[in-house]
Amino acid sequence: MRAPPGRGRRDLAGRMVAAAAWLVPAGRRREWREEWEAELAALRELRSRRPEQAAGLPAPWRFALGAWRHGLWMRTEGWTMDAVKQDVRYAVRTLVRAPGFVAVTVLTLALGIGLNASVFTLVNGLLMRPPAGIQAPEQLVQVARSYDDAPRWDNWSWPAYETIGSAGEVFAGVAGYTTRAFLVGRGAEAEMLPGLRVTGSYFPVLGVRPAAGRLLGPSDDVTPGGHPQVVLGYGYWVRRFGGDPGAVGERVLLSGEDYEVVGVAPRGFNGVEALGVEPAVFVSTAMTPAVGGRLLFDEWGASWMSVVARRAPGVEFEQARAAMEGVTAALREADPSSPQIRVLLADGVGMSPEERGEARTLSFLLAGIAALVLLLTCANVANLFVARATTRVGEMGVRLALGAGRGRLARQLTTESVLLGLLAAVVAVPLLMAGARALPALVPYALAVSLEPDLRVYAVLGGLGIVAGLLFGGLPSVAAARRDVAGVLREDGATRGGGGRVRDLLVVAQLALSLALVSTAALLGRSILNAGRAHPGFEPRGLLVATLDPGLTGRYDAEGLTTFVRELRERAAGLPGVQSVSVATQAPFMGSYARAGVRPLDTPDAEPFEAEMILMDGPHLATLGTPVPEGRDFLPDETGPVVLVNETLAGLLWPDGSPVGRFLEGGGSPEPMRVVGVVGDVQYRSLRGNALPGFYRPMAGSGEDRVMLHLRTDGDPLSLVAPLRRAVAELDPGVPVGSVAHVQSRMAGSLGSTRAVGAVAGLFAALAILVAVVGLYALMAFGVSRRVREMGIRKALGARPEALVALVMRRGLGLTAGGVLLGAGLAVAAGRALEHLLYGVDPWSPGLLALSAAVLVAAALGASWWPARRASRVEAARSLRDAG
Repeated sequence: MRAPPGRGRRDLAGRMVAAAAWLVPAGRRREWREEWEAELAALRELRSRRPEQAAGLPAPWRFALGAWRHGLWMRTEGWTMDAVKQDVRYAVRTLVRAPGFVAVTVLTLALGIGLNASVFTLVNGLLMRPPAGIQAPEQLVQVARSYDDAPRWDNWSWPAYETIGSAGEVFAGVAGYTTRAFLVGRGAEAEMLPGLRVTGSYFPVLGVRPAAGRLLGPSDDVTPGGHPQVVLGYGYWVRRFGGDPGAVGERVLLSGEDYEVVGVAPRGFNGVEALGVEPAVFVSTAMTPAVGGRLLFDEWGASWMSVVARRAPGVEFEQARAAMEGVTAALREADPSSPQIRVLLADGVGMSPEERGEARTLSFLLAGIAALVLLLTCANVANLFVARATTRVGEMGVRLALGAGRGRLARQLTTESVLLGLLAAVVAVPLLMAGARALPALVPYALAVSLEPDLRVYAVLGGLGIVAGLLFGGLPSVAAARRDVAGVLREDGATRGGGGRVRDLLVVAQLALSLALVSTAALLGRSILNAGRAHPGFEPRGLLVATLDPGLTGRYDAEGLTTFVRELRERAAGLPGVQSVSVATQAPFMGSYARAGVRPLDTPDAEPFEAEMILMDGPHLATLGTPVPEGRDFLPDETGPVVLVNETLAGLLWPDGSPVGRFLEGGGSPEPMRVVGVVGDVQYRSLRGNALPGFYRPMAGSGEDRVMLHLRTDGDPLSLVAPLRRAVAELDPGVPVGSVAHVQSRMAGSLGSTRAVGAVAGLFAALAILVAVVGLYALMAFGVSRRVREMGIRKALGARPEALVALVMRRGLGLTAGGVLLGAGLAVAAGRALEHLLYGVDPWSPGLLALSAAVLVAAALGASWWPARRASRVEAARSLRDAG
């Protein structure tokens, strides 16, 4: 029985055949569809009339799949290697004949591609490239201390480190380290250099191999104070000893003690952290000096070590993390004062999860801004590409008339655009190199990793070139290939002006993206200005802070440190312009933070609460400009078991009444401390968020060997830097003076991510306006050149020059208005995305958005005025004669 008419089109197989026909080039589509449908009908009839032969025939759906395969082959049969080579050769010949177009296109694209590749070097160095010199870094994990009620990423005490090391089933090795500055040398040649104190397992666990000599091992970390051996960092070895292997066995003076050089770390090895500076020396943790007469190896409450471990063979990360429940239980049993302690693991090394999250966010924002610039440059080049395509309609018409398919034309144009993109990627290499060198100055932290481009970066560079070529060439190529043959051949050189709508849309997109970037830069810039005017619980203006480390000399005990601090205060108070001087262990926005567990004595069942601990000497609160709203400040030279609590800690521990007169225990004090006053909250770490709970104790007798000198001045604080250094040198020339900073500038700089993104956004916003204005100018100038005859006719009919100017300007203003309307939405979305980086400014700020729009409109008016002015000067007779 014959199939009903049309059955081949109604069932699944028929529909599959009809769909497969759309894969066939348009010129042969109808022919092949009719042939396939006839064959499908014949197949059905044969299967129904001769069932005995059906086993040797394909099922209808198999026949339909064959039609799909045939259609795909016909669609791609031109994509042979010979055809691709032919397209490339033709594209090269075409581009060689247009050197000006190629130069402008390549240089414009190189700018966007180079900026994006430069940002990727930061992503690659921070998040993708493992620290140098470490074997199998994917097997390493970071081990951190946290608490049930206050999750954080913190370091460990020595007893806790030893407890973690007992988890031998999941860890092949556990190592600890801490960052420390060392005074290297003596006298005028002494310099303060960064270094690491490391456990004997540190180098073996990381699998590091020496560049010379040997590295520290377990036998170098046994007896406290009994292992004066040092491993030099590669950079310091080259700088100090010229890379001479004979440096092994030499003696160096570290913090007043004689050390033997036993080896040199490999080139590029900076430890396991991606942030920071290159260590100059590595010494054993056994050489850690006592603090206040007490060795830190017996102190559960002294947390000073970061811990890294290597997973045992065959142990997955999730298995290791699950095993930390047992380690947590062991720590809680060994240290009853910390019942809420927890052990956290992070896979890999380089940065803590908090740092990695911040770096990922920063990289994402910078990449997003750079991607907007790439889109802008692609839109600008696409406009050039469309304008050039209008001059080639004759060529395209002839090729269509000679039988070239529209797909072949689109492929040819796309080949040209991809070649231009790849050429731009090559030209962008110097910009990539410059960007990789400039980025470390923009990011808000020191980098211990290299940002030098590697194969991954160059692969991304090439990929960006291809993507850019497809972006700016894809739409114009399709538009040019879809034009009617007869219409193209009828056009002449004077009337070719297709693609007008596409060019208008591209200019509107450029203006919109530019407004989003300008608005983003304005929001971030206002945040930085607000940070400089903030009042975070103290008066930052006129406050100078200097970091001193008398403990590096190795000559001071607890009593000697107290004497040194008092004499230092007296000398600093005599400097010109100094109003008040104090010393503390912390300074706002200067680092060196410390915490300790405390709990109220009148609540014996209360769990210890960890709070910020600041030791102070002198009129510290008066120097800061911080009020004492309740109780009193410390008396001069007060040393008893007294304490000040800030308002946040007071509210947490005594929410039902005044804390003055009550007692705290813990906090590093051997006896309960009486609360004598409540201090206003001070933002020590960040302007964002609430102040952390904290308390203040007298410094005298504590044995603290690293202090921060605070000077309140009535003039320029930085003018006191040199006199202060001379005063310290007169008191003790061996005591190094570290960082000296105006706290107000540090406070503004604490918004490091805001400053970095703001700097990049500001630079790119200026570039975006330039690119958008150039694009608008090119479009308006092109339009005027195509309307010369019209302008001549209008002028011959009596149109005044002002009317011609207004005619052109209206079009420019219309495009600008469209860009502003679209860009306003993008700007609001960008503000919401950057909300966590803003300070003191609403993400939706109408005033800043209006100001940004005004800047863009003013630039657009300038770009439209010059072509309008040219249109107003058209000579009627000459334009009609030339056009005719």
